[in-house]
Amino acid sequence: MENTYLFTDADNTLWNTDAVFAAAQLDMLHEIERITGRNAPADEDRGLAFLRNLDQRIAAAHPDYLRYPPGLLAYGLALVLDGKEVEEAVARVTDPGIGLESGFEAAQTRFIDSIRQLPPLREGVREGLIAISKADISITVVTEERVERCRQFLAGHRLENMITDVVSVRKTTEAYVDLRRNAATGRYFMVGDQMDRDILAAAAAGYSTFYIPGGFAPYWASELDTSKTKRIDRYDTIVPDVLAETD
Repeated sequence: MENTYLFTDADNTLWNTDAVFAAAQLDMLHEIERITGRNAPADEDRGLAFLRNLDQRIAAAHPDYLRYPPGLLAYGLALVLDGKEVEEAVARVTDPGIGLESGFEAAQTRFIDSIRQLPPLREGVREGLIAISKADISITVVTEERVERCRQFLAGHRLENMITDVVSVRKTTEAYVDLRRNAATGRYFMVGDQMDRDILAAAAAGYSTFYIPGGFAPYWASELDTSKTKRIDRYDTIVPDVLAETD
């Protein structure tokens, strides 16, 4: 019988980070509107789409991807609200020779404090992890966030005893290959909400994948092929497939 290994993303897969981030991002936008005296375009989401367009374009240009310092978003928002084109604002805030202007450090601190709150679990997560851990299947959380933050949220939801390891890594096919090298021969599963980082990169490394759409998807992933992964709406849907490999 082959060994079975489950690897899982955390943000917007185990818990609904998007709701927490949306509130923090809107708070940042409104603070920058107050500072600049200018308002974002009025729409039904109170400016969230406006902000996230800039956020994704900064992430695409920054070496730290979505983990770039949030103060750069505050700075970029101020530039765009002041009339700069998005491309010009992105180039300025991601220029390593410029850095973060001191006036936006407070916005960065406020944002970081806001996203520290415990996000709610997604449907079926507790039930799914309990069933899989009871089958003595190794469960590894693969995140691009800090390990300490992830472990804090696992502990907050009383899930830590079911998790074998937490790994923080830039998610590439090579990274998933390395994770396989650290385990014995067997069957590997990956669950995630991002088609590029979680699904396609893992599939290219030989993992069976489950795609669980979250509340946030970057624009560059909108046209990626989802036909070769199993789409699920709640986490515990993965249980029959994973446990079937242990029978």
